[in-house]
Amino acid sequence: MAYSNNGLLVFCFFFSLWFLSSYARTNCSDFHFDGKSYDSCSHLHTLNSFIHWNYNVPSRTVDIAFRKSERQHGRWLAWAINPTSTGMIGSQAFVALQRSDGTLEAYTSPIDTYGTTLVKGDLSFTVHDVSAQNINGQVIIFARFELPMNGSNVVNHVWQEGPLQDDDTPGSHGMSGDNLRSFGTLNFHSGKTVPISSHNVKLNSRSKIKIAHGIINAVSWGMMMPLGVVLARLRYLPLQEYYPALWFNLHIYCQSIAYFLGIAGGGLGFYLGRQSSSVKQHTCHRYIGGALLVLATLQVLAHRLRPSKEHKYRVYWNIYHWCTGYGTIIMGILNCFKGFQMMDVGIWKNAYIAFLASLAFVAAVLEVSRCYLNANRGTATPEGVSANEDRTKVPTLQAKTIFNASVGIWKNAYIAFLASLAFVAAVLEVSRCYLNANRGTATPEGVSANGIEDKA
Repeated sequence: MAYSNNGLLVFCFFFSLWFLSSYARTNCSDFHFDGKSYDSCSHLHTLNSFIHWNYNVPSRTVDIAFRKSERQHGRWLAWAINPTSTGMIGSQAFVALQRSDGTLEAYTSPIDTYGTTLVKGDLSFTVHDVSAQNINGQVIIFARFELPMNGSNVVNHVWQEGPLQDDDTPGSHGMSGDNLRSFGTLNFHSGKTVPISSHNVKLNSRSKIKIAHGIINAVSWGMMMPLGVVLARLRYLPLQEYYPALWFNLHIYCQSIAYFLGIAGGGLGFYLGRQSSSVKQHTCHRYIGGALLVLATLQVLAHRLRPSKEHKYRVYWNIYHWCTGYGTIIMGILNCFKGFQMMDVGIWKNAYIAFLASLAFVAAVLEVSRCYLNANRGTATPEGVSANEDRTKVPTLQAKTIFNASVGIWKNAYIAFLASLAFVAAVLEVSRCYLNANRGTATPEGVSANGIEDKA
């Protein structure tokens, strides 16, 4: 009985420690700043964010500290109030970012377009001070400003986060989940915060076009084009003897549909670029997209000039077809990853990696099957070489070909093993991101899902 009581006491002790630590993480009033104190605070309903403030009623001056309870290396953070509306347009933002060299920068940025890159600028109300600090990995925005002269203590506020681009400029924030629910109202006098209900959140037209652009191009350039290449490998299977034109029709139809979808997605992309407030926004993504459209168009037009199999220039056409085809696929996949980075959609990026890994696995299996079938016929005939060549005249060449075929089988088996291993790893990564997303955040590897504990 004594052992049972002692065990119960130990359980209660550790449960109390866990409860107090969890309370400290979620109760914003327990966070202590270096040399600063705030009378009011609120735990915002999305993005695991907190707002602390002091409000001087006679002067209508507000001191705020805005923070997130996760590390913000390589990302930007912003909090804004909108004096005229509840949306993004018209917001007056305080921005902080930590550059790749570790330096912090804080500034103000008025937002007047959906294509903003959060460039520096003066706000529509008086700002006395804005700065940023890194406390235990948390980037915190500090600001002091005067409320707009509309006679109200209630403001519409917005908060966001997103990735930094290669040149340390802010990239686009996520277009799903909490990133579309991170706004509401804040009463500086009473301390009451009211979130906007999720059913009232509506995507603006530009956001809808951006999402359509991403989906269409990911399906066309990123999925259907590589799938068309794998379908072409069907010509090496025994199925070819019964349906000789099957692989060709599947290859042509799949990549033709991908091309026309890609043209539509590319048109949406150029429209978004023209509507952007800065011509330098996503320059690399835009240039790759333009080159991709040109290369794919040349590939389609080349089919009109395809010589017959017996023509002496057919070998040169094959080389051209191979180079432009694989160049289109490589550029398409690369631009898909650039798009995932801009949209900050880690879960879909990992799902796409899983798709590519499974496609590579199928391609490797088809290649191994081809080598195996050719070896069983007595020779692994290279592409473009006749299988009916008189072997009695070239016995040495035949022996060398068979030896190369046996080695090639093991090489392709090893490729199949690596592809299957990559597929399993991608599935596990997608599962991890999905589970973390269901918990409220997709935590990067090596970072605790509980974020940074607030100091007691």
